[in-house]
Amino acid sequence: MKISKKFTSIFLAGLLSASVAFSTPAVFATGDPDNPVDFKWDIDINEASISPIPTQIYTGSSIKPDVTIKYKGTILKQNTDYTLTYSNNTKIGKASVTIKGIKNYKGSKTIQFKISPQEVKNLKATPTTTSINLSWSKTPGISNYAVYRATSQNGKYTRVKTLSSSASSYKDTKALKEKVYYYKIRAYKTVNKTKYYGAYSNVICSAKTPSKPVITVKNAGSKTVKVSWKKVSGANGYEIYRKSGSSAKYSIVQTVTSGNTLSYTNKKLVKNSKYYYKVRAYRIVNGEKIYSSFSTVKQIKCR
Repeated sequence: MKISKKFTSIFLAGLLSASVAFSTPAVFATGDPDNPVDFKWDIDINEASISPIPTQIYTGSSIKPDVTIKYKGTILKQNTDYTLTYSNNTKIGKASVTIKGIKNYKGSKTIQFKISPQEVKNLKATPTTTSINLSWSKTPGISNYAVYRATSQNGKYTRVKTLSSSASSYKDTKALKEKVYYYKIRAYKTVNKTKYYGAYSNVICSAKTPSKPVITVKNAGSKTVKVSWKKVSGANGYEIYRKSGSSAKYSIVQTVTSGNTLSYTNKKLVKNSKYYYKVRAYRIVNGEKIYSSFSTVKQIKCR
């Protein structure tokens, strides 16, 4: 007996009657007046609400994300109300899953989801006087890396280099001495002319190592020596070291905390003693000092 969309009286086991109204999908009833009615639903799975699948991260293995399907507020059960069949779900790019209704549900629907590269890990920076050298761990399954640079952590990042998947380092020779730079990297893969990007790496901060100071020393009065040096670009300060006698050990005698201070006067020395001086510049990056190499040692006999 097929029940129409109009109100219809149905006798249930000959004991009671009910008025019901049905809209699409159709409902079918089987049985007779001496037995309970057995309803069979025939619902198109396309009428269900299917939640979007978020972007998945590449693993090298097949990826089978869960799918949430609801019909009129009720969550459907996999292998009870529907089955899932995944395709193209092992590589970076566009994957899909086909939802097929079973038992009380009919029809099928295919939805797509993205598989993106992993985040670049272990990004590090090693400064030198001529460049800032970046290194990182290789990311699997990709085609390229994009290197970005800014002059402030929350500033505008500009892509400065695109590298192949075989790269695990980059030498930034265009960094300026007087500036501090912030770097981040992300991996991507090009599939059918579409680029699939991974998340950005951690941001690292670095700057070129200051140049080695050029110094001079001279007597500046009784038991006094003046150490002078040329300004080092990008330096935040200088450290002055001294020893007396060729076999003695150097010790720091002064830390200059301004990059614009270019001399130090060492007083209360021992007359006719020989002193050795050397200086190194430093700059502060992310709370830490980056040092230049030491200047050439200069010696002087104190008057």
